[in-house]
Amino acid sequence: MRPIMQLGLRFVRLEIDIWVSLARAVTRRPDTEGGTPIRYAGAVSAFIWAIIVVSAVEIPAVHLIIGWPPVRIAALALGIWGLTWMLGLLAAHHMYPHVLTLDRLRVRYLRRTEVDVPLATVRTVRNDLRAYDGSKSLQLIGNDTLALPVGNSTNVRVDLTAPQTFTTTQGEYTVRTVAFWADDPRTAVAAIRSAAPRERTGA
Repeated sequence: MRPIMQLGLRFVRLEIDIWVSLARAVTRRPDTEGGTPIRYAGAVSAFIWAIIVVSAVEIPAVHLIIGWPPVRIAALALGIWGLTWMLGLLAAHHMYPHVLTLDRLRVRYLRRTEVDVPLATVRTVRNDLRAYDGSKSLQLIGNDTLALPVGNSTNVRVDLTAPQTFTTTQGEYTVRTVAFWADDPRTAVAAIRSAAPRERTGA
């Protein structure tokens, strides 16, 4: 019973996140906390837009095909919910980018998956394209790398001066490297290097 309850709780949280993200998109309030956003939505935006277009076409088509009014109404409601949900998912990718502030790098995926990296702990940062199996938004690779892939890939690697413990919604991870996806990895790497004390001074 417990796994079922956990699955139900995850579904409820995701549903809340989708609607909160859609509200932020409508009101144009991305969650950047005054820092510099590092976008990652480009890796999946085309795929999500394709689903949105197909869903938008299906709604009137199903409405015309189904003749029984109760079923037609149910299908229409389900179609509208699905279309709105996908718009919310697209919004979530844009409203919760990675954020670079004066003292930390917030590596994120959507609303709840987040790894806060203090810039003082950054040893090196570089472009590093890697692919991963599975669809998890947070993956422990080996014993020392925490990856937040988008579209099953990462392209930025941040090596730390010493193992750091990160507390996430999926538990605690102690790692020496954090890997993530950025739509413009060269610009992201340059910005992090400029902000990280050790990279800036060459220490």
